[in-house]
Amino acid sequence: MTAFICSVPLLSALFSTCAPPPPFATGYVEGEYVLVAPVATAQIDRLNVARGDRVTAGDVLVEMERRDAEIALAEAAAALAQAESQLANLREGRRPQEIRVIEATLTSARAQEAEADRAAERLKSLAARGAVTAAQADDAATAATVARAKVAEAEANLAVARLPARPQEIAAAEAAVEGAAAAKDKAAWNLDKRRLTAPADGTVFDVIRTEGELAGPSAPVVSMLPDGAVKLRLYVPETAISAIAPGAELAVNCDGCAAGLTATVTYVADAPEFTPPVIYSLENRQTLVYLIEARPEDAPGLKPGQIVDVRLPGAVE
Repeated sequence: MTAFICSVPLLSALFSTCAPPPPFATGYVEGEYVLVAPVATAQIDRLNVARGDRVTAGDVLVEMERRDAEIALAEAAAALAQAESQLANLREGRRPQEIRVIEATLTSARAQEAEADRAAERLKSLAARGAVTAAQADDAATAATVARAKVAEAEANLAVARLPARPQEIAAAEAAVEGAAAAKDKAAWNLDKRRLTAPADGTVFDVIRTEGELAGPSAPVVSMLPDGAVKLRLYVPETAISAIAPGAELAVNCDGCAAGLTATVTYVADAPEFTPPVIYSLENRQTLVYLIEARPEDAPGLKPGQIVDVRLPGAVE
């Protein structure tokens, strides 16, 4: 039936399905702009670029207020030093002066032990000859036992003083050092991010905020267009969309473009739409089209907003 309708000139003129696919699709160049913003809200201290400036990757575009970030870094560094000192103290045990006091106590206890042992032996001998009572000999033996206990106590105190802290205490202190080091790294990173740099070579498109204003993650300072960061938005008639798929290569034409420019299709819309206002005309105002996006091979030669058309695969002029 379709073949019969299309074979009759009068009828075929009434049905778009009888017409061959158009040879070209029209669209425009769209820029993929980058918004440069700080990671934390701060006041803009200095703006180093103006609209239209060329920049190189790494150039400092904006300098934010740094004083609060510098204070935070100093606090983090002090906290790290404190945590490291506490860990070193736990690992080393007591101070040398404290150990010398315990060593002196041990020396005194050993001297007292030796004297108590001699006294106990002497009184034991005298008690055997009846020169002293048995109770006196027992008291001397008890004193010797007490002296030996004091020596053992002093030796134990010295051993404990020379030991580091318990493993659990050292592990907790080590974790505190790691946390403090991470906090310092974060503070240093935040300070470094107070200088906003260009992510790539490109052109400053607009200055959104200026010196003295507040900027933050959702309040950018500058928008820029990296070199080559453009894509083509094209509108293809229903009769030609079946021949286009992601990966297809299209020949591109535009005013001032070099011959042989091509673009690779990266996206094809699932549903049609009416011709958008940007390419609206009396001839195509009721035409349903499909949006496709393509990445041009010679992107630096194209400017955002530039009108382009592409030759459709399988089209007949």
